[in-house]
Amino acid sequence: MLSKVLIGHSSKSYFSLADAHHWAEVVARELPQRSFAPERPGEGTFLCVPYPLLPLMLDKLGPSGMTLGTQDLSQFGPGAFTGEVSAQLLHELGSRLTMLGHPERVKLLGETEQVIGTKASQAAANGITPILVAGEPDPTHDPREVMAAQFEARLKDVPLEAEVMIAYEPTWAIGAPEPAPPAHVVKVVATIRQMLADRPNLRLVYGGSAQKGTFAAIVNHAREVGNAEGIPDGVFLGRFGLDPHAFLDVVDEVRGALA
Repeated sequence: MLSKVLIGHSSKSYFSLADAHHWAEVVARELPQRSFAPERPGEGTFLCVPYPLLPLMLDKLGPSGMTLGTQDLSQFGPGAFTGEVSAQLLHELGSRLTMLGHPERVKLLGETEQVIGTKASQAAANGITPILVAGEPDPTHDPREVMAAQFEARLKDVPLEAEVMIAYEPTWAIGAPEPAPPAHVVKVVATIRQMLADRPNLRLVYGGSAQKGTFAAIVNHAREVGNAEGIPDGVFLGRFGLDPHAFLDVVDEVRGALA
């Protein structure tokens, strides 16, 4: 079962092997100093890496309680699918999460909603929680309308009781200097909770140029306007988490804001 408070990082394809070793060593060393539960200091944290780095991260960070996953998986099961990595194999290796539907893969690799939905079904059927990256393409689009279509296609074959994580990442905020404004995030997060209210094991995090200060600003705004439903369960870092110390600072920030 996923923690109620979540802080994650996707390294995209930035890490070299040396980078991955350094990141894991720093985080493994410093997490116990930043936790009220030294025996499982990584509880509630997660990391999604390219397939080849999964065993390394499991070895170095798995004992901390951090949940490890990948940034994709195959839409196919085991079989004659050269170059594909099945959900079954990833689960056997220790992956418990997978990212699906990221706009970079949609744009660069032409992934369709049907393919994303098939991958989500494969993940759920093999004990891997899908992290569905969802959001509107630009600020002029209605987030509810856009994501209604995304959720319908991506979740139609995922059982209601299955664990699902939604990473709200408006496409226009990904790679931008600043994240989406707190008022916008709070409103959309509350909307997503309403849209997926029938899913008891839903977790919802904010991404999209998330960085130090992003989560605290969202929480502060939600409390100012009295919209508790608009507070995400955590935050999902991309490039701003590549520095392990920055990641650890955000771990402190999120845990402190929701304490």
